[in-house]
Amino acid sequence: MTKYRMHRGLTLVELMITMAIFVFLALMLMLMLKETLRSWSRNESSRMLFERAGGAMDRIAADMTLAVSNEPDGIDEVRARFIGDIDPATGQQRLMFVRTFEAGPERALTLTAGDGRATQLRLRPQDEDDPAKPPAAPPPPGAPDRDIYRGKGVGDYMALGGLAQIAYFVDSETLYRGIRAPAIGKFTDLIRPAESTPMVEDCLYLGFDYWGQFTATWKEQPPRSQIRGPEKIWDSTRGINAPPLNKFVLARAPDLLSENDPSDDVFPRLVRITLTVDAALPGAIHTELVETVSSDDGMLYVEHTEGFPDGGNSQSYLKIGNEWVRYKERRDDAFVAEERGARNTIRADHLAGAEIRVGRTFHRTVFIPGFREDWITDAVFAQRKFAATGKQKKNP
Repeated sequence: MTKYRMHRGLTLVELMITMAIFVFLALMLMLMLKETLRSWSRNESSRMLFERAGGAMDRIAADMTLAVSNEPDGIDEVRARFIGDIDPATGQQRLMFVRTFEAGPERALTLTAGDGRATQLRLRPQDEDDPAKPPAAPPPPGAPDRDIYRGKGVGDYMALGGLAQIAYFVDSETLYRGIRAPAIGKFTDLIRPAESTPMVEDCLYLGFDYWGQFTATWKEQPPRSQIRGPEKIWDSTRGINAPPLNKFVLARAPDLLSENDPSDDVFPRLVRITLTVDAALPGAIHTELVETVSSDDGMLYVEHTEGFPDGGNSQSYLKIGNEWVRYKERRDDAFVAEERGARNTIRADHLAGAEIRVGRTFHRTVFIPGFREDWITDAVFAQRKFAATGKQKKNP
């Protein structure tokens, strides 16, 4: 008797269970892959921020280390200055000083840049007096006029081997480095993007803290505290009578003729650089306000706070428009503000939908080898003033 073995397939229930298991495994794999990609993207973005900020910090620190604090012998027109002020339009800090340069590949704009003397790169009209030459072709649309164009040329740049003026500032979220030679002590034209080199894009903040002879701590102190924190402005001449430099802690009265007297100049011992950089949008960590806030509101309700630093540390700063906010607590849907109008900015109202950025903040402290403290007494200043003006200063 022949025996037959029965072969049966999967039942519908078994097939559904098998498919469910495969779907579950596939979903788990996709979630793991998504989290891996997110972690890689976050680490790559962080690496790029560190590289950009590190390169900028190295450049600024190298310039500061070579800052000049004494007038070179035999050069009367050079004015070694170290000026740290605040841009009145944006509230951003900026720094300008004179440094030494050895011979090397770096170039700087000359004082006569763009005046028409540098012709190597300028467009020049055809010689109309030579009939053998064909007439010049009309310029393409948008091209500069050949007769009036005064762009930068090769001759507008000079090799450095001596002194040059350096400036660092932020304009439209771009960090610029300006350099000009020879150094003459005037920085007005140097603080312009057109005359400077962009270093870092998506630079949200650049700040400087100066350690002077009265500074006891890097921590900011209340206005009436007996312990003095870092200075936010610096005027090495001690005599610039324009705000905010006229509020410099070591400033002297304008009638003491201090601005053009290098013997009483002061330079900081240390400078702490604060730099906040961000990735380009939309890859940067950002969110939006869900409710309109006034300048006095302490609660900022947002779409989400994922990826933002916890409150109460050196990274706990938000930028809304042109205002910085320091927050002390991060919730799932809100930030609790500790200080509105932080980092020298002005409190403002913000509409719902306003973009909020955070960036990453870096710090570095630079020692200034040529620092100088105040060693000129009031009696010496009184004698100099009497010699210059014939007016004796009365002692209180």
